[in-house]
Amino acid sequence: MAILQIGAGGVGWVVAHKLAQNNDVFGDIVLASRTLTKARTIVESIDRKGSRKCSEVPIRCVQIDASDLASLVELIGRVRPALVINVGPPGINANVMSACLQAGVSYLDTSVSVDLCSPGQQVPNAYDDQWSQREAFENSGITAILGAGFDPGVVNVYCAHASNTLFDRIETIDIVDVNAGTHGRCFATNFDPETNLLEIQGDSFYWDDGRWKSVPCHTRSMEFDFPEVGSHRMYSMAHDEVRSLAEYLPVKRIEFWMAFSENYLKYFNCLRDIGLLSPTPVTVSGGVTVAPLKLLKALLPDPTSLAATYSGRTCIGTIIGGFLEDRPRRVFVYNVCDHEATYQEVEAQAISYTTGVPVVAAAMLYVQGEWNKPGVWNLEQLDPAPFLTLVAELGLPWQVIDLDPNADLVITDSTMSRTADVA
Repeated sequence: MAILQIGAGGVGWVVAHKLAQNNDVFGDIVLASRTLTKARTIVESIDRKGSRKCSEVPIRCVQIDASDLASLVELIGRVRPALVINVGPPGINANVMSACLQAGVSYLDTSVSVDLCSPGQQVPNAYDDQWSQREAFENSGITAILGAGFDPGVVNVYCAHASNTLFDRIETIDIVDVNAGTHGRCFATNFDPETNLLEIQGDSFYWDDGRWKSVPCHTRSMEFDFPEVGSHRMYSMAHDEVRSLAEYLPVKRIEFWMAFSENYLKYFNCLRDIGLLSPTPVTVSGGVTVAPLKLLKALLPDPTSLAATYSGRTCIGTIIGGFLEDRPRRVFVYNVCDHEATYQEVEAQAISYTTGVPVVAAAMLYVQGEWNKPGVWNLEQLDPAPFLTLVAELGLPWQVIDLDPNADLVITDSTMSRTADVA
């Protein structure tokens, strides 16, 4: 057996380590990247940390331009993997899915293929291009597993688990994400800057009583007291899992929230106000054309470089409200992950770790046959029980605590009069 991994960024770093730690299950690993040195650096880290469970099982590095469909199909045909794991930037998703269809090999990714900011790519349309391939994958007898990171991914499974075992009826889902760690830099992003900074500048879309509503970014906020990391202010944001959860779970309100420090927002607002967060190319003196966001990406620290100095913890989970036996109930299902502990294990920071570990759990369930079913699937559609057991064993234990069901979550919306219903 072999696994073909496409992508050698921060998440790819963790995925490769975890595949190597379980290579008795996955077999040979082929690590493909546009930049061959990035892939080789990951293999050096794997060997430095002794991550290969079976030392004789090989890891090969190959160079690939994932935007070149013919090259992808040729590579998949040459490797003949049991599964293609795509942990590259979202913009390559459609190409990799097409290549898997042509080659007849199953597919797994961590996020939607769109930027969630541009018209036609926002949350209500987020999965359109991938869901449109359901019939093609089913007819080909192969599987596509979408959004198998943490958020989206694990949080979706938390919701499925809650629906199955903790509630008779769920009314509200609030996905909450706080990074309470520090990397010592003035400003940096924890994963690909281009993807990250596009995502957080778009309007927030949330599901409310059968309709999509939207507000401008960072105008709708909520404070929450997290286990282990304390109280943080979070902001409503556009995010993948809101779309799929609204599709597959009958819930009145679903919203995603992420915490940002005042310092982060200060830099973000300044960069946005002067146009450096724009993906639209501009021509500068000398006739050179460059997209400001791509220039900023080149100037910001590589997310993988943050790991060695990171300290503190993340807390990500779902606040779920509803009814059990006709009584109101609210729970928080969550994971806490420590930056320094993840660096000690795989030389990566916790943001990459929390995204990478679930990928390998989902891949393991696929190759073992539990999540191997033709078609295109989001994680909340699949059996949550074996995944939650496995993701804890691989390094992301989870807990459930009860919250006061009568204490309303206090949401502040500075644009309440301009909140838009989306057709």
